[in-house]
Amino acid sequence: MLSKLFPKWNRSQLELFRFTFYLMTPIAVMYYVGTDPDSKFNVPGFWPDPATTNQIPKEPHEIKAELARMKRESLEKRKRLEEKLINEYGLDLDAEKANLKK
Repeated sequence: MLSKLFPKWNRSQLELFRFTFYLMTPIAVMYYVGTDPDSKFNVPGFWPDPATTNQIPKEPHEIKAELARMKRESLEKRKRLEEKLINEYGLDLDAEKANLKK
């Protein structure tokens, strides 16, 4: 196919062209992507503002407070689920627990 595009080139020149093309194409792509990627690929507002993200607690008292909050939320969620089961399906959880122990 290259011989049709370049009829005056002999086989060794075509092979040299192919080799150069195959070698330079990835280098050119890496050069294009690697030079000033902030202006080329910057999407405003893509990353959230650090002030609005979840901050990991680092101090021992902050860790304990976070664990207590998570446990409280878990217990509230469990209580809501139990109430939903009792109201919608008429299940008696104490009777179910007693049946499981037998």
